[in-house]
Amino acid sequence: MTSRLPLFKSIAFIASLSLLGVSGLPLQGQEAKAKGKPAQNKKGAAPTAASLVKDMKASVAFIAKNSKDINPKSKQAVPFYAALKSTAKGLDKLEKGIADKSPEMLKGLDTTGEGVTQLSTTWAIIRGGHPKSQVGRGVKSLDAAYEMYLSHFGPSVAVLKKGGKKGKLTDAELAEIEGAGPKMEELIGNLKQAAAAAKPKSYQHRMIADLISLATKILGIQGTDRGTYAKYQYQTGRLRNSMGAYGNISRSYYPDYYQSSWGKLTPFVNVLTSIFGGSAWNYYDGWNYYDSSISNYGSYYESTSISTSISVTEVSSYEESVETYEEESATEEDEEDEEEIDEEQEEDEDDEDDDQSLADEAADCEDDDDGDGIDDEEDEDDDNDGVSDEEDTDDDGDGESDEEDADEDEEEEEEDDGDDDDCDGAADCDDGGCCEE
Repeated sequence: MTSRLPLFKSIAFIASLSLLGVSGLPLQGQEAKAKGKPAQNKKGAAPTAASLVKDMKASVAFIAKNSKDINPKSKQAVPFYAALKSTAKGLDKLEKGIADKSPEMLKGLDTTGEGVTQLSTTWAIIRGGHPKSQVGRGVKSLDAAYEMYLSHFGPSVAVLKKGGKKGKLTDAELAEIEGAGPKMEELIGNLKQAAAAAKPKSYQHRMIADLISLATKILGIQGTDRGTYAKYQYQTGRLRNSMGAYGNISRSYYPDYYQSSWGKLTPFVNVLTSIFGGSAWNYYDGWNYYDSSISNYGSYYESTSISTSISVTEVSSYEESVETYEEESATEEDEEDEEEIDEEQEEDEDDEDDDQSLADEAADCEDDDDGDGIDDEEDEDDDNDGVSDEEDTDDDGDGESDEEDADEDEEEEEEDDGDDDDCDGAADCDDGGCCEE
């Protein structure tokens, strides 16, 4: 069966790459605006921490609403629905933490991050069995809102708010940096053992490759200033989310492999929580992030346009439905999803352009408007609304006709959402929650 995902490289080759992130925005390849150019934001008020959470909740509701052909009773759908449930609960914590101005915000952000990664990854695996589903649009919207939150209000941004990129670190922070290298080397060694035990050309093999790539990137971070610490904080959070998400998926799809190979990896999740994350709330002291808004948000509202199609009542109703999901009730077999899970992955060491994780591939908006894994050039229904592109008067599904929609003008200049060029988890923009030099 031909894979719908890009080709991937061998473990040794992937380990030499630098993965830019585990979620969509840092990898979308949008053009950076020239310095000093005023922001040209589209279709919406300046996002805040609270409004981004609302957008994420709307995306979860959209996914739930459009999951009709993903059977909740199916064993193969367990990681998908479990991730949707944990993401919803994480967003509740995140919302409460913002309202209470408490560390509950970071707990919610961690839970949400792992849930988004697991949801995106599972969708990347099974979406071939659901070619008419609009779930991919919801996954991309959820990822865009999560990334916007992380890069403007996340803990690495708070680290930089404490003293700028060139600020000095405390002895305790320096000790965390010094201890990170040996921990990553140990983890990579264990990951290579797990890779050797993985079935070749399988998704279990691919997930371990992703983790090796992330750990290798952390091992390559150099420096002793506050900007370096922010990179460690951001990248270890990414790795932690991926390890948790991939562990859950492996336990469900490959139980024998999980039992035999994942034991040595699990303790590192606790290690990654303790370093660069144990005292993260302290960095928020003095920064009223909950009152900040994002001035440069580019085409954010284009990436999350589906959220406007979900009413407040639907958000509440679908959230309640998602949170009642029970894994124990999933006892049926889904042959189509099983076929996707068993799909062989081609290895190609010469494909140097493929440095994305599974989660990235599902959440990447570029050249796949509906997130179904089919490039727009080959897709005859780019938004999966059941109307062919030839007859569709709203090609991007944002509720605005193409005649009035500026986004349909191919000559219009693309705008970034505050890209993160140095991968420290903070958007490269001037104010509104972004870090400052």
